[in-house]
Amino acid sequence: MPELRHYPISPQIPTMRRFLIRVAFVVGTGICSLLLTACPQDQSALQGENLQLKKQAEKLESVIQSLQEGNKVLQQQIDRLNQESREAEASSKTKLQEAQSQITQLTNTLTNTPKKDVATIQSLEQQNTKLQKDAQWLRSQRDLMRKSLVIQQIGGQTHELPFTYSAVSAIMEDALTKNGYTVLTTMQTDQKAIYITDRKTSLPPSLELSGFRNQYLAMIEKGPADHTTIWVRAEFEKISRNGNMFAAPQAELADIELRLIQEIHQTLASGHADHAK
Repeated sequence: MPELRHYPISPQIPTMRRFLIRVAFVVGTGICSLLLTACPQDQSALQGENLQLKKQAEKLESVIQSLQEGNKVLQQQIDRLNQESREAEASSKTKLQEAQSQITQLTNTLTNTPKKDVATIQSLEQQNTKLQKDAQWLRSQRDLMRKSLVIQQIGGQTHELPFTYSAVSAIMEDALTKNGYTVLTTMQTDQKAIYITDRKTSLPPSLELSGFRNQYLAMIEKGPADHTTIWVRAEFEKISRNGNMFAAPQAELADIELRLIQEIHQTLASGHADHAK
């Protein structure tokens, strides 16, 4: 048998092994450092974001409270103007009817009218003209008050219901109360009404699931052919387990807005069906 030959080992192999070991050690050390520094930064970013959300929520609460106080004062003024307008219009109508009746009686009964009766008729005609102008002024003031009740409809859901304005307004507040909402402000005219509810955090009976907080801003307006337009906007938020608030996605906002509209529509529809029976 031929003798086994021993080949010499290259001196570069141990050097390369040491180099690879050093590279692996440096890479591992870098990865560990990166992991140790990344966690506190992520946690600090989350804490900062939660603090910013809490500040925004406090700011929104302050704005809503200011709006609610302003709405209360505005509603008191509107109620007073409505009452004064109704009383003045009723009084003017009564006086106008009385004056017209007196003029008719005098015209039909007097043939040889003395001068004093002519003066009386002229005075009554002047009163009649004044009352007509007063009635026209009251109607113009009422129209101005209707136009002044305006709300910016930003976002929300709008639907037209095939029911009269009076029927929808009678059901709106009942539907909100039934679902646990406290109506903070109601501003109404004979053609438009605005409702603002308190922000509810208690467990709801039907409209939402647990773990949410919501506030409604709604408006109904008289439409043509005994129809009524309803607009609903929800301030819908999610509550995490640790109590932090998060804005709900747009799809969930639209769903909670439509639920209130659908409940009002179903209540009105069932009431009309029962009445038909």
